[in-house]
Amino acid sequence: MKQRLKRLIPIAVLALLIAGCSSDEVNEDGASEWKPEKPVEMVAPARAGGGWDTFARVVSNAIMEQELMEQNIGVINKPGGTGAVGWAYIQNVNDPHHIFSTSTTMVFSMLAGNSDYNWDDMTPIANLAADYGIIAVRADAPWDSLNELLEDYKENPDSITVVGGNTPGGFDHVQFISLAMEAGIPMEDISYVTDQSSGGLPVLLNGTVDVLTSKLGSGAVEQHRAGNIKILAVLSEERLDSEQLAEFPTAVEQGYDTVFVNWRGVYGPGGMTDAQVAYYEGIMRDISESEQFEAIRKQFGWDELFMGSEEYTEFIRQEVETNSVIMEELGLLAK
Repeated sequence: MKQRLKRLIPIAVLALLIAGCSSDEVNEDGASEWKPEKPVEMVAPARAGGGWDTFARVVSNAIMEQELMEQNIGVINKPGGTGAVGWAYIQNVNDPHHIFSTSTTMVFSMLAGNSDYNWDDMTPIANLAADYGIIAVRADAPWDSLNELLEDYKENPDSITVVGGNTPGGFDHVQFISLAMEAGIPMEDISYVTDQSSGGLPVLLNGTVDVLTSKLGSGAVEQHRAGNIKILAVLSEERLDSEQLAEFPTAVEQGYDTVFVNWRGVYGPGGMTDAQVAYYEGIMRDISESEQFEAIRKQFGWDELFMGSEEYTEFIRQEVETNSVIMEELGLLAK
């Protein structure tokens, strides 16, 4: 009996050690591997129907339909503070089974001081697309071009109101401010209101405001196709290749230099292991290279812009540097 106990004790100790270790496994090359042990939440740090929500849902749907993940993945919405509520949720939960959709708006929002967290507090996983900014008006609006709108704005600034889905200092606000200032409109003459709850389209359509500053992927394309709005300009360098979007003129071809691209990617909480990042990065790469996601990009007017975690991290650093200058020039950089 004593001999049997001696043999069992090391086995029991080993079992305890294994139970206390990470769920990461080791592959043939000696590198650790990880995969989710429970359903994954894709957090959209915004309302349902907006750009972050749309991106989160098409990515999650693609993962499920292509059976890229053994566990289920679902979308939850955490709106508020131009992303701040969602980021706080991610950091407080601090679990690699909770990842979130993001975009250029995150950098602008953090630079504006909307959140207690910044880009270094969380983990870049991968970027999948580029979504360009747009300027739109109702179908019955008197302006048929960007030039007509901005010329009228210069002459009658008190009669025109602009709406965006971000608070002042966010992507929507900054892109319109940059464009208007290039047209010679003083920043103090611009009347900008925020509609975080619905992104601005409903208040544009009901006549409360006159102009929408947003992104192609925010639902504007669908409203244009329905005949409810006119997209006066896309803030891309050239007209987009998609047959569905090639009709939209750029601000550049109308005489302006303003180009604003809203990259769209996936982040996770801070402190993710290399194995956890590699797992999600591989899935996002598979999605980006799929025919299904190519069709999705064409549908929403997104360009292909895949970056893995390492490249994405460096890209974000450059974005922060560039946009810090823009925000400071506009007087919107948080002190």
